[in-house]
Amino acid sequence: MLRRVVFSVGGSVIAPHDLDVDWLRGFGRVVDRFFEHGVEIALVAGGGHTARRYIDAVAELGGSKTLQDQAGILATALNSWLLVSAVKHAYYEPISDIWRALSYLGKYVPVLRGSVPGVTSDFSAALLAEAAGAVFVNITDVDGVYTKDPRVYPDAELIAQMTHDELMRLVDLADRRVPGAHAPVDRAAAAILARSRVKTYVVGKDLRNLRRLLEGKSFVGTVIKTP
Repeated sequence: MLRRVVFSVGGSVIAPHDLDVDWLRGFGRVVDRFFEHGVEIALVAGGGHTARRYIDAVAELGGSKTLQDQAGILATALNSWLLVSAVKHAYYEPISDIWRALSYLGKYVPVLRGSVPGVTSDFSAALLAEAAGAVFVNITDVDGVYTKDPRVYPDAELIAQMTHDELMRLVDLADRRVPGAHAPVDRAAAAILARSRVKTYVVGKDLRNLRRLLEGKSFVGTVIKTP
């Protein structure tokens, strides 16, 4: 069983288009169950479709990239309140500082919101996992890391295992908008995970599969580690 976990909960899972309240309720039960069995857990909320809608609207109105970042950050705050509501053992409000979140780890389930302009909430999750000596679990809308974006390319193949160096190369391709490139985290987050060799998992939203991962059993997804 995993003992200390930071979940980066993608906004694409929390609010793909409409809010997925049923999934949030089920996810909250999974988190509470493992917390009650001694697993130290922190959650970080992504912005997803809500963030993209506001970012696009700010851009159309002529707002700067900085203003667009702030709109996206506030979308993660909205989603973080949903996670606080879904998890019985969550700290009573979202947190924006990783050190404060770290101080609550094990006593509560701290829920972190985005706070850093220019990067995704995965960056905050990676920093927290590094500081806590935790594994990093990215929950996204696909089953793991693929050779190409599986939502676009039917021949995309799931990568069961890869190294942090391989992840960095994939992220660089995505940053250059190379056709077919599909990275699970932004470059800043990938760099944090790589520098401290944080064991990383990328999985989809299937809760039964997620339970298997937490129990240390075989699961569908991608493991990223450096020997």
